[in-house]
Amino acid sequence: MSGPPEPLRVWRTVVPPEWSDYNGHMSEGWYGVAFGGASDELLVHLGFGTGYREAHGTFYTAETRIRFLNEVHEGESISTDTWLLGADEKRLHVLHDLLVDDSPDPVATQESMMLHVVHGADGTPQVAPMAEPLLSMALELAASHAPLNPPGYIGLGVRTLR
Repeated sequence: MSGPPEPLRVWRTVVPPEWSDYNGHMSEGWYGVAFGGASDELLVHLGFGTGYREAHGTFYTAETRIRFLNEVHEGESISTDTWLLGADEKRLHVLHDLLVDDSPDPVATQESMMLHVVHGADGTPQVAPMAEPLLSMALELAASHAPLNPPGYIGLGVRTLR
């Protein structure tokens, strides 16, 4: 019997001074940069790189939602726990938990839907199936993360005033 699913921890950095805003903490745009880096490292983990991109296509983020839970400050070590919540031949459903100094409590989360895209002869992007072995790697990772009981905020949108 195997244990509980383990997230990937494939991205880490130290918050540089330029990521701080006038409130003395990480500005909201830099969270997107951090999560974008984490998504790129997830793709590298699955076998995506220059060779794959040139031969088989690329990935576009079609939708994303960031939840800001606590402040992050200059000089702090941040990393992401990454979960592949689902995958099929054309999509990756990703969850990143942003952590400070390896604390188990996320300071932010990002949920995103990534699409596999090829460019037609005229340069027009269109969603298309992933090539092997990336597809199998994605399906295998998603299956290993399937036992995770997804947090209740997964699949929700921004709150309304009503």
